[in-house]
Amino acid sequence: MKNVSVIGAGPTGLFASYLLLKEGYSVDLYDQKNKAGRKLLLAGKSGLNITNTKDLETFSAAYGNNERQMSPALTHFTPSDLRLWMKQLGIETFEGTTGLVFLVSSGSETLLSRWMESLESNSNFKFHPEHCLVNIEKGSLFLKNENQIIILKAPLVIMGMGGASYPKTGSDGKWGKFINSMDLETKPFKPMNCGFECSWSPFFKENINHSALKNIKLTFNKNSIRGEAIITPYGLEGSPIYRFSREIRDSIEQAGKASIFLDLTPDLSLTEVMDKLNNKRGKNSISNHLRKQLKLSKTKIYLLRELSKKDIFNDLNSLAQTIKNLPVILESPRPIEEAISSSGGISFKELDNFFMLKKYPGWFTAGEMVDWDAPTGGYLLQGCFSTAYMAVEGIKIFAD
Repeated sequence: MKNVSVIGAGPTGLFASYLLLKEGYSVDLYDQKNKAGRKLLLAGKSGLNITNTKDLETFSAAYGNNERQMSPALTHFTPSDLRLWMKQLGIETFEGTTGLVFLVSSGSETLLSRWMESLESNSNFKFHPEHCLVNIEKGSLFLKNENQIIILKAPLVIMGMGGASYPKTGSDGKWGKFINSMDLETKPFKPMNCGFECSWSPFFKENINHSALKNIKLTFNKNSIRGEAIITPYGLEGSPIYRFSREIRDSIEQAGKASIFLDLTPDLSLTEVMDKLNNKRGKNSISNHLRKQLKLSKTKIYLLRELSKKDIFNDLNSLAQTIKNLPVILESPRPIEEAISSSGGISFKELDNFFMLKKYPGWFTAGEMVDWDAPTGGYLLQGCFSTAYMAVEGIKIFAD
């Protein structure tokens, strides 16, 4: 029986292990943490979005410059395939109003528990927690367990050690120095799906602390998305920000800053905003007028005052245009340790179509170790599952 060593017990490594066992391989799964799926559990705290129902062409486009490389993997293991696999594991899913796919009632803990039960019920599977990769040399993997160094001379390997976000879960990117020593090209890690910093005034910081900015439309480079953002003492977070984080980050790298534009009343046209502002104000302050006529929240009014000149409140035409198109300058991304995911990793030029290292036949990599990124919305997990599927397909061909 052929044995495969799988390094990394996140979604990528766990799914690769599952598929390999189904194909009759024996699997040794190693992870530097004491439990599997630490990052999966963290992601599931706010509801685990596993994929979405967009057509494959639209789905693939979310991977930006890596659409061409990721498209075959998504075609071979589709979002529908992922939902079917979940069902076989006893996990039901449902489609939300925006096409995002979530678990019906069970959380990530139940998913992980059933997943591990399925693996551990197979006598050909062994899980080795607290085994930290400390070196790769001459086709051998060096893993440290307590004070013991274990040398794996493994002809078949799948590496799924993740990127560099949330390092406390084990996804710390430290494997990069070992990969570089193997004469393999890697791209530097950068934060992805992250918040961004702004220069708020001290008064604004005191009055706004992780306040929700509900029902807004964010526009960047003529592309728009609606949603809810969070104002923090250092800047902005939230799904609309994450959606454009790759483009915003790259713009900051090139120009030193990036400007986004917020529509604070996306359900009203500019004309409707003007009409409401021109209603009789009476003795109401301008803030009360905005609240009563436009239903602007306290948070939106504070933000409007923070980012606008004082005299704009005396010109209703300019005020209406600003409410519909409020500019916000973003100065830098938050640290990668806080990011939901990361860009960077092993360059695609080092891999064949099945994510095998060209210079190391029989050794495969998948998941966030590879230099692809994606916005939130189910693209991240789907990418991990689909690339793991391709790596296993590659092993089947290589080991035949």
